[in-house]
Amino acid sequence: MFDLNRSILLKTLYWLMAAGLFLQLMGKVLYTSGSANGVHVYFLLILPALILLLTSIWQKERIFGPEVHFFLLGVGLFLSVCAVSATWSDSEESVLYVTRKGLVIMLYICAVIYLASVARRQHIKSFLTALCLLAALATLISLWYQVAVLDQPFGWRTFRIYRMGYGEWIDLGYPVIAGIYFAFFAVIAASLIALEPRSRVRNGFLMLAIVVMLPYIFLTFARTSWVAGIVSLTYLLLIFRHRGTLILSLLLGMILVAMAVFNYDHVVTEVTQRQLSSRPKIWSWTFQHFLNHPFLGHGFDHSFWPEKAFAHAHNYFLQVMFEQGLLGLLSFSIMLFAVFKALWQNREDRWVLAAFAPVIYILVVMQVEIQHVVTRPGLFWTIFWFPLAFLMGLVNRQHLDKNRISDFDS
Repeated sequence: MFDLNRSILLKTLYWLMAAGLFLQLMGKVLYTSGSANGVHVYFLLILPALILLLTSIWQKERIFGPEVHFFLLGVGLFLSVCAVSATWSDSEESVLYVTRKGLVIMLYICAVIYLASVARRQHIKSFLTALCLLAALATLISLWYQVAVLDQPFGWRTFRIYRMGYGEWIDLGYPVIAGIYFAFFAVIAASLIALEPRSRVRNGFLMLAIVVMLPYIFLTFARTSWVAGIVSLTYLLLIFRHRGTLILSLLLGMILVAMAVFNYDHVVTEVTQRQLSSRPKIWSWTFQHFLNHPFLGHGFDHSFWPEKAFAHAHNYFLQVMFEQGLLGLLSFSIMLFAVFKALWQNREDRWVLAAFAPVIYILVVMQVEIQHVVTRPGLFWTIFWFPLAFLMGLVNRQHLDKNRISDFDS
């Protein structure tokens, strides 16, 4: 029996992977070097995940249920298409290099699914709460240093924050990415509030964390994160109709209205003039060039619009079509369909419903942002692969319970 409580090896792997996952998700806050973070993630998360999978195969234990197998099939197909498409791309990345990336991502996904499947619910709540509080602290420090020390003005587009300003600490590289990254943790905090209405102390800290992150997210002027966050919060309010979500919605609603009134002229300018910031033009170019190679695409990480300073399609579905064609879009759709299918089949599970809010967030973000998800450990592992894998892990708990693989749950 694959019993976590009775196996020292599995317990060790469990805690190592939990530590590695925490470092990976908080890598942009805790590290100034992506390479250093990657080394720790490989040793604490990826390597233990590989040992876990080999152990399960050796002991002939099935730690993943059919829903997860279907999801992993979709992920594997998509990653395989990405790797093979490097053959006809003008990128310098080889098929072997992209394949290695894909295999590491698969191990990461398996690790997240396993942890979400067997961890005590209290451990999961504490883990996610710690992430949200640390993210809030990071935004507070960044904002304080920029405004109080560097004397940056706090106003509408007077400056766009994306880094702390001291060395390379908490440096996301670009305001839009910074807004998406920290708003993601605000959505996780809101999901925890929706899930546990009776945890008043915890929810109080989580609401405070969200409010602390708001000024930072505002000063990034990443409208993508604003809209995606509102959509996710609306979902939580509709699904979890209780005092906690109502108070949070009213609080954020009042802040939003106050900001809109105070910055009325700027809001009108954003809506009437800036609108989608040239994205329709980018989408049109992408679709036209997709038609040149509709089935297989231009290849992984193919150069995008060399004549213009646009790095990607600003819509990940179009980006997939441009690089991997209809074949890539089909494999990517299979992966997402597996997630929606698992959600529908487990719609009575409150944890699964709450975990869908971050998935909604990233699906909205993908409509106007996201360049690549097949990367080394970093930002896109956090905001894309983690929410999908985490939701599938919560779905997989049912499989483990039925087969009595683990009684580590409370």
